[in-house]
Amino acid sequence: MEQNSAFSCNRNGFTLVEMMVALFIFAMLSMAGVFMLRSAVDSDEITAENLGQMAEMQRFVSLMEADLSQALPRTYRDEGGSQMPAFASEPDGPEAAFLKFTRGGQSNINGEARSNLERVEYRMIDGNLERWRYRMTDGGSIDQPAVLISQVGSLTLRFRDKRGQWSGGWRTERLVDLPRAIEIRFERGGRPYRHLFLVGTGYL
Repeated sequence: MEQNSAFSCNRNGFTLVEMMVALFIFAMLSMAGVFMLRSAVDSDEITAENLGQMAEMQRFVSLMEADLSQALPRTYRDEGGSQMPAFASEPDGPEAAFLKFTRGGQSNINGEARSNLERVEYRMIDGNLERWRYRMTDGGSIDQPAVLISQVGSLTLRFRDKRGQWSGGWRTERLVDLPRAIEIRFERGGRPYRHLFLVGTGYL
């Protein structure tokens, strides 16, 4: 009778080998769960980063398209009073504006006593593509620049003139001349981008 009870107790327990196998399986399942969780977190971070970059790129394209389509053949005067061309490009220099022009169609929600014209510049500073906005069309101070895209490299431009010819720099015969189109190429994160914008289509 006692032998049967002892035998019954041994049958209801686990051997050391069975316990080690169970712990090993549990450890493997735990490691797999941690790996899957880490992969999901990494995937979410990569997705969020890609969506952020796509949003930046879309904002850049939309804003530049709106600006250039409203570009006007209007000259302006700098702070020294000198008359400047309606459209200019200065690719060289640490803070040079690779695009400078005056656009129309500026909204005036507050009903302020000002023109609907707006002078804007696009600059590349420390890998950031920025949009600069002047408070006044002639002279005047500049508002806080807006960073449109970060980590940009190898920016190049081409301009299409009224004869349909493309060139790497913008040269005007008259101060009021505008290019017909602009091609912008740059790299970001090792990936090349190319955008083509028409100029002045909002007033043709």
